[in-house]
Amino acid sequence: MILSAATEEFLIDQQVRGNSPRTVQGYRQKLGMFALFTGDIPIEEITLPLCKRYYIHLAGKGNTSTTTQTYIRALRAFLTWCFNEGYTAENIPARFKLPKAQRKAIDVLTDDEVKRLFACFNLRTMTGARNYAICALMLDSGLRLNEAVTLLACNVHLAEGYAIVDGKGNKQRIVPLGLHSKRALIRYLGRVPPQAQGTPLFVKDTLIPLQQSTVKQLFRKLKTRAGIPRLRPHLLRHSFATRYLENGGDIYSLQQILGHTSLEMVKRYVHLIPQKTIVCFPQFSPLDNLLKK
Repeated sequence: MILSAATEEFLIDQQVRGNSPRTVQGYRQKLGMFALFTGDIPIEEITLPLCKRYYIHLAGKGNTSTTTQTYIRALRAFLTWCFNEGYTAENIPARFKLPKAQRKAIDVLTDDEVKRLFACFNLRTMTGARNYAICALMLDSGLRLNEAVTLLACNVHLAEGYAIVDGKGNKQRIVPLGLHSKRALIRYLGRVPPQAQGTPLFVKDTLIPLQQSTVKQLFRKLKTRAGIPRLRPHLLRHSFATRYLENGGDIYSLQQILGHTSLEMVKRYVHLIPQKTIVCFPQFSPLDNLLKK
C-alpha cells in the first residue's frame, strides 16, 4: 500500500472513532508534510532511519521544538495504526521516541492588565456584552477559544452555576461558573432573543453563530485597546489556571476543569506560585491548624 492510500484510510478510521473534523484535518496537514518529505512511497519503505531524517528535516526548517513534536506525534500515531492494521511489519514508534520539547515559561495576565482588558467593552451594546462574557468565561473558567465559540445555549446552567463544554476529542466536561461570569452571561442573554435548543450561545447581531475568526479579530483589537501587546485567547486560559492554584485550588480539580487527560499538563502551572504558597502556608499548615484546636 502506498503512503497516500494508507493516509486516507487512517483519516477515515479517525472519523469513525469520533475524532472532531479539526483533529482529522490536523492529521491530514501533518501527514501531508511527511509525504512531501518522502514522496508517495510504499509504506513498507518507511523505516526508523527515515523517520529520524524527517525529524532532523523539521528541526532544520526553523520550527520550534514544540511544533516539531506535534508533527512527530502525528506520524507516530499513523505508524502505530499501520502496525496494528498489519500494513507494516515493524512497530517503528516503539523505537522512535518522542523528542523532548523545550518547555517555555508560562505567561499570565497581571491584575492591572485584567482590569484594563475588561474596561474595553461597551456593556450597553449586545456585541460589547457578548465579548465581555466570552472573555469572562475564558478567564474565569479556563475555556479554550473553540470551546467558548461552540458552547451551546442549552448547556449553560446559570442557576446551578456550571456549563457543559465540548472539549478536545469530543469529550464533554463540566466547568464551574463564577459569580462574575454568571452576571456577564445574564447581561448578554438579556440582549439577545432566547436561543433554540442545540444552538450556539454566542451569536452575531444577525443571530448567526459566532466564528473563531471573529473572536481572533476581537483579540487583535483588544491588544491595542487594552495596551497588552502579548494578548491572545490562550493567555486567558493560562491566567485562569495559575490564579486557580494561587487561590487555593488543587491540581486534580484543575485537571478536570481544564479537560486535560494527564496531570503533566497541569503541573506546568505549579512552578509559577511558590512565593504565593509560602506567604499563604500558615493557613494551610496541617500542624499549625491542628494545634490551634
